[in-house]
Amino acid sequence: MQLPCGSALRSGVVALALAAAPLAAAGSDIELAAGASTTTDREFTRTASIAWVPKLRDLDNAVLRAQTGLIYVDGRGPVTDRDLEDDVWVGYVGLRYERTDNGLTLGAAIGAQSGETDALSGDPQFVTSVGWRWDRFSLSVRHISNASLHSPNNGETALVGAWRF
Repeated sequence: MQLPCGSALRSGVVALALAAAPLAAAGSDIELAAGASTTTDREFTRTASIAWVPKLRDLDNAVLRAQTGLIYVDGRGPVTDRDLEDDVWVGYVGLRYERTDNGLTLGAAIGAQSGETDALSGDPQFVTSVGWRWDRFSLSVRHISNASLHSPNNGETALVGAWRF
């Protein structure tokens, strides 16, 4: 498996980092994530994201947070028989539930995209995640899909590691 590493990916990661720098310095619950995403037939690519996850409410052994962010999915280039070449950006808003006793995190959000592929084809996009948090670091599986509202609907499923500032 070889992941593409184009100038668009580098530009996307640099843009995310520049957007996060002032907020991270202020300790503003900013989370930067990176990982690998796949769609049907195991076509892998790189992904990166930035999210603001402010606390809304303390619950028994948990925290409810708002989440708003931007996800970048790198285009795969002409390596498949499907249209997966475009870079896709997904902006989203939603909620995140984080357990304070065992680290379990669950997220659900709705978003809109820029760019289109056979995997991400049409608004709205739904972003769901499940993972575990250890202090500032988390590891999650994230799925982006339009829930078959538009075809094709292959979706993207990513394994991402994140650091919260």
